[in-house]
Amino acid sequence: MTVPNQRTALASLDAVRPVLARLDASRHPEENAADLIEIWNALETALRALLGGSTLAGQSLVRELRQHEMISLEQGHALLESLAVHDRVQRTDYQPTETDLSEIRNGFQALDQVARAPVPAPELVKAAAVGRGAPGTPADAAATGLRGGAATGAHASTPAAQTAALASALPESPLAPPRSGIPSALIVFGVILIIVIAGGYYYYANRSGVPREIQKAEAAYAAGNRDQARTGFEQAVKDYPKLAVPHIYLSRLARDQGDLAVAGSEIATAVKLEPQNAIANRELGAFFLARGSQFVTQGRPDLATPDFEGARRAYVRAVQLDTTDLSAQGYLGCTLVKLGRAQDAAAFFARAGQGAWSACASQQPPTSTPATGARPRKQ
Repeated sequence: MTVPNQRTALASLDAVRPVLARLDASRHPEENAADLIEIWNALETALRALLGGSTLAGQSLVRELRQHEMISLEQGHALLESLAVHDRVQRTDYQPTETDLSEIRNGFQALDQVARAPVPAPELVKAAAVGRGAPGTPADAAATGLRGGAATGAHASTPAAQTAALASALPESPLAPPRSGIPSALIVFGVILIIVIAGGYYYYANRSGVPREIQKAEAAYAAGNRDQARTGFEQAVKDYPKLAVPHIYLSRLARDQGDLAVAGSEIATAVKLEPQNAIANRELGAFFLARGSQFVTQGRPDLATPDFEGARRAYVRAVQLDTTDLSAQGYLGCTLVKLGRAQDAAAFFARAGQGAWSACASQQPPTSTPATGARPRKQ
């Protein structure tokens, strides 16, 4: 763990301190749940920062820090309890308790202590290791050399002899002139070249994770070339049958043209392929919202209400997967208006700010009473 890593971790924690401060059992359960998810995401980001970067998550991530002795057993336990809170609030029928709020605070405080703990300078750590003279260390080898020199002659005890003994015992610098006669400049150049090549490959392999053909279809869609985009996405479905992205766009294209049957089929496939895809879940919400609105214009509130409820669940899931998605939050507000929950909707309109969703803030809900059942997660 290094000081820069600690600073990065603290930055992640600082970003959600206001969110942590507003947790209160008297607030709406859905608002608390959304904040609990956001706080755990920040904790996870901070944990990865302490490791200097990691692809691990959840229990594996906490276990990794314990194995590196970066966190104590008590701190690890507090973080695992916070993770359990996060897992519980993922269920849309679960309402956070005062205990949940307390546990997430404990986890935050535990990690805050780790991020603020002083880290010994590497030079001091190295000096302490050399000073101990442990067997096999440079200090031990140097001491052995000095003792051997004293046995072979008095001149070995001179400062020059001691310096020579120390120099011979210490490991060579990786950039020291090699004994093979190869110029050090060539070695340095070779190392730099390898780094550049490796970096270029990493960027190419991880630049977006989206195949080039799909990128072209997305560009066509953004430019308004809908026929070209549709052709590209239809081909992408054949070439990449396990990707959700082409189905998301095909659903959007169909919905834009009013073909809700095709739109529903495509977005259902997208969510099935990638259940954790935030955009797919947001588009599922958009489909239900569009179809429910169509039923309202047809005078069928009995059909509209279940669709609005489906839209609410999909938007909740989308925001849980991506708490920064303002569009999902804004249209979740629209959906809550449709369900007659204008007061709840106001919180999401405030979070999302102004956008295309703002027009529905004053719309009236359908004439039927929303279906009863467990109150869903607000997010």
